[in-house]
Amino acid sequence: MKKRLLLLSGLMLVLLPTLPVYSLASALKAEPSGAYHPLKAAETESIAEGFEAAWLARLSEALGTDIAVVDGPAEADLRFGKVGDGAVYYSSSTAALTAAEAGPADWGDLAGRAFCVTAGSPHAEVVVSRFSGVARAYPSAAQALIGLKLGECQAVAGDHILLEQIAKLPEWRRFNRLLPPLENTELTLRLRATDVALQQRIDSFNESHKGQESLVEVTQHWIDEVAFQAYVLADTLDCH
Repeated sequence: MKKRLLLLSGLMLVLLPTLPVYSLASALKAEPSGAYHPLKAAETESIAEGFEAAWLARLSEALGTDIAVVDGPAEADLRFGKVGDGAVYYSSSTAALTAAEAGPADWGDLAGRAFCVTAGSPHAEVVVSRFSGVARAYPSAAQALIGLKLGECQAVAGDHILLEQIAKLPEWRRFNRLLPPLENTELTLRLRATDVALQQRIDSFNESHKGQESLVEVTQHWIDEVAFQAYVLADTLDCH
């Protein structure tokens, strides 16, 4: 028995150096890149709690390695958000939601008029530069939506993937005119690893059926969460 244990220990020592470094670490560090974090449901929601953190948690399960989100300078193993290359986890063009009857009928109608947008959103620059709209920023996507209901803006500009679903909800029937998504405004967010072998594993999962299914589930959950938070905010306003 003792001889078998010694043989096993020797085998482990031979195999150990061949394992990737990230499999031995307590957790991979993931650092956000860029100010925009899509599908932010609440003002108090931190980067470690939202949509991107939920997706990284699914990825963590697939890799069998913990992933910790670090919001600040660090020697990160992963960067996510506006990075040049890597696995795509979110993509959407610019769209806008307006009042069903009195709202702008076309993008050009926003010239010189206020539009609501989530803080840090790249959609703000698009609408300002193309149509001379006046951006009014809110701390979350839900609050930007409520800004439209309160009449603080003529439209809410944001991700088409979110707004097209909001427009279908019964509580938004008075604000369900969806301006068509703008061409050449695709927002693409990616996840990039510093280690080549790790990136290959991420790409493999991301492109797999299970990976795509997981991403759809997480994205839908946070679209629903934005809609729910907007509903709660609207209900609070009605109570007053």
